[in-house]
Amino acid sequence: MRRIATAVITGSLLLTTSAAAMAEDHWSVAGSAGTTGLGANVSWRFHDHFALTAGYSGYNYDDLDHTNGDVTYKGEVDMDIYSLKLDVYPWVNSGFFISAGAVKPDIQLRAVGRYTGDETFDDLGGISISADDARLDGHGRLSNGVEPYLGIGWRNSSKQGLGFYAEAGAFWIDPSVSLTPRGDALNIPGVRPIAEQEARDQEDDLRDDLNKYNVYPVAVIGVEYTF
Repeated sequence: MRRIATAVITGSLLLTTSAAAMAEDHWSVAGSAGTTGLGANVSWRFHDHFALTAGYSGYNYDDLDHTNGDVTYKGEVDMDIYSLKLDVYPWVNSGFFISAGAVKPDIQLRAVGRYTGDETFDDLGGISISADDARLDGHGRLSNGVEPYLGIGWRNSSKQGLGFYAEAGAFWIDPSVSLTPRGDALNIPGVRPIAEQEARDQEDDLRDDLNKYNVYPVAVIGVEYTF
């Protein structure tokens, strides 16, 4: 009898635990803005403590202005970021979550570098070369693959209705930079080797600047609705 009672109690507890674990799931959609641009995501709260979230964000910034030594670069940044994450909610009725997953960032920089020193761009045998006759066409990429992501956030996905959404985190970046000399001055004997060396030196400097950070910060805020 005791064994039967124990089995019944154990079975009841397991059923109760299972029912709690398989509480009604919710779908949430959110719109946000922040360091990754304008974005949207869809989240499936399939468990009291877990949710899967897929998202996209991006922007175009066409006023890039950066100076390295005597060369000033002007151009644009194009960003498209796709993400898939597992959100863990430590407390069932709280909107706080810890997020881990992967992002595929396509972040590209295109710019033209021109000499902006006080004198002419260079001087070879008395030949003066102006900044209009030589330039560096540049292309950079902050990442070229799938990168790990970690973050924390807040989302009211445990109940239906309109709510507040926020997230902060970071993902790894692996920058690459390529500069190509262009312009009529390259047809002057002796100019091309100097321009090529300047391009390599500039590449090293710009790559070092980007590698100082190694991570891209994520900070977004927005609104969400849970169904």
